[in-house]
Amino acid sequence: MENPLREYLHILVKRKWLIIGTCLTIVLLVGLYDFFQTKIYRANAMLQITQDNPAAQVSIDDKLSRLTDSDSLEKFQTTQYKILKSRSLAQRVIQVLNLQERPEFKIIREQNPDKNETEILNTMAEALLQGLAVTPVRNTFLVDVAYESSNKVLAQEVVNAIADEYMYLSIDRRNESFSLVRKWLDKELQGMATKVQEAQKKLYNFGQKSDIYTMEDKDNVIIQKFIDLNGLLTKAQAEKMAKESQLKQINEKGPDAPQIVNNPLIASLRQQLVAERSKVSALRKVYRDDHPELKAEQANLSELNNLLKAEVKRQKESIGADYEAANRTEKLLNDSLSAQKKEMIRLQDNLSDYQILKRDAQTNEQLYQALLARVKEANIAGTMVPSNVAVIDPALQPDRPFKPKTSRDLALAMVVGMTFAVGLALTLEHLDDSIKSVSEMERAFNIPSLGILPLMGAGSAMTLRRPRKTGSSKFGGYLPRLRRRSISSKSESENMDLISSQHPQSQFTEAIRQIYTSIRFSAAGLPPCAIMVTSPNPSEGKSAIIANLAQVYALDGKQVVLIDCDLRRPRLHKALGVNSLPGLSNYLTGSATLEEVLQPTSIPNLSIIAAGARPPSPPKLLNTEIFKDLIMKLRGRFSNILIDTPPVMGFADARFVSAIVDGIVIVAKYHSTQKRSGQISYQLLAHAPLLGSVLNSVGVHGRAYGGYYYNYYYKTYNKYYGKKEE
Repeated sequence: MENPLREYLHILVKRKWLIIGTCLTIVLLVGLYDFFQTKIYRANAMLQITQDNPAAQVSIDDKLSRLTDSDSLEKFQTTQYKILKSRSLAQRVIQVLNLQERPEFKIIREQNPDKNETEILNTMAEALLQGLAVTPVRNTFLVDVAYESSNKVLAQEVVNAIADEYMYLSIDRRNESFSLVRKWLDKELQGMATKVQEAQKKLYNFGQKSDIYTMEDKDNVIIQKFIDLNGLLTKAQAEKMAKESQLKQINEKGPDAPQIVNNPLIASLRQQLVAERSKVSALRKVYRDDHPELKAEQANLSELNNLLKAEVKRQKESIGADYEAANRTEKLLNDSLSAQKKEMIRLQDNLSDYQILKRDAQTNEQLYQALLARVKEANIAGTMVPSNVAVIDPALQPDRPFKPKTSRDLALAMVVGMTFAVGLALTLEHLDDSIKSVSEMERAFNIPSLGILPLMGAGSAMTLRRPRKTGSSKFGGYLPRLRRRSISSKSESENMDLISSQHPQSQFTEAIRQIYTSIRFSAAGLPPCAIMVTSPNPSEGKSAIIANLAQVYALDGKQVVLIDCDLRRPRLHKALGVNSLPGLSNYLTGSATLEEVLQPTSIPNLSIIAAGARPPSPPKLLNTEIFKDLIMKLRGRFSNILIDTPPVMGFADARFVSAIVDGIVIVAKYHSTQKRSGQISYQLLAHAPLLGSVLNSVGVHGRAYGGYYYNYYYKTYNKYYGKKEE
């Protein structure tokens, strides 16, 4: 399983220029936006606003006010913050600083020619309040007052004017408050004195008329009697309810009521009646209805029934009589209690009136004393009006703009841009359906991997230059030297086709040898002889790979023939430097013999059959017995047959050739071949012997094998061959 972190790292490195470009674009746009923004300056002043001392205003011990000190403090502070942002305070500042003539506010008058002075002043006040900010400092009595403006001088003047006018407003408000308090206290004190005198007179007169103290001796007897009658009435009501319940049960259930069933006499009569009925029933079985003994027993049975009914009736009448007696008792007690209640009401009326008059007199006396004390305090407090507002730090002229905050905006733009760019890169990578790793190739083709080939030439991390002599070597003593450069497409194609023979110790050649080894061990028994190399789409490197693979086979001592079955766009004859005519198409049409089309190359043990003349219908030539006979003849003369075919997608040539080979190698190009193409190619060639797949042109940042190829194999290869000879 691939390492997800390493996979993401490969994606970011591969798309680094997209990420860098996107991030820089966002940062540049934010920087330009801040550059063209109007510079806003902010001036701050620190005020201290303390709550008035309740002891200076309330002389009595007001416990409730002390319990709500926290609530009142919060309300007081909220009120002051609202006053600081009030329209009236803003209007005072406008008038004091004559802001009507400043350009920032003069334009308001010009934009509203139809409004009167009051409406214009209100509009200016609202404009002033939009730039004002009041921020309380947590857990303190301090308040930060700030004003923002494009004019730094105006910002300082407005904040200081707000602090001054707020203090003046507080003093004026307190002066007016003390003046009103003194007037109100004088008026209330006169009225309270009159109320105290009247309350005391009413209390004295009522006590004389109602003889309230004499009634207090009788009060206990009346109350006690009322309590006793109430208890007797409750008991009588309970007894009445019990009797009523019994009577209701008898009326509802009749003889089956519990009061009747549980009566001893009735129970005894019922037992005798049951026995007599049994006796009569037994005699009826023996005697006729007119038998004397049977008639005597029937008479006894009738008498017992009558006695039982009479006793049941008597019990009903007894319970009914008890209920009537309980009902009369309740009524008498209820009447007595009503009469006693009137006595209680009369007594309570007198006592209530007396207590009301007494409390009224005491309350008026207390209020009079409190008002008298407040009048004295108000007279003293009115002579000195302290301010509960103080300026701790006056506003200074700001030396740098408050907005825009370019450093913060650029840093935020960098973070947002980088996040967006990384997200964009990952999204594009997710939407990219091309094959980007060996595991994806294996899943797409549904066959194992035979190896991977590095990207060579332009755009890669390594290109080839002329080899240098290093001493004795199996391949002529030449070792490739790697350097960074770009080459033309023509020279790149030539280098790629002959790299295995010209640079036998290059990394690309080593990768080809890995594929060669994988092919040899890909099938049980003998290694495959006739091998076809194809790809899903054009330009995926199959011709270069089969040319180099043929060179590796030949350099390993195998007799190899390379057949160019790509009759549509042949190029192997150019790679190996042979004539294109005569070729395979000439042989299949009968215009040339095998010896004529079989050409030797400059590489030992390697022969080639070029494509020949381009036929009108290549599939018809390849789907013939002549082509099959040709392969059979070549099997007898060569150890290995390597066949290059057109791409699988869109052409039937490769499918015809696949039926007569021992194995098929499919080439996929890194970051080019689509996964869907690989799936379709597998479906088209599923009937043939598929050996495996090859991932071609893996760049230095490719994540084939989870990045193992370049992170280990490539570095280890360069480190080993880069050593100086000792």
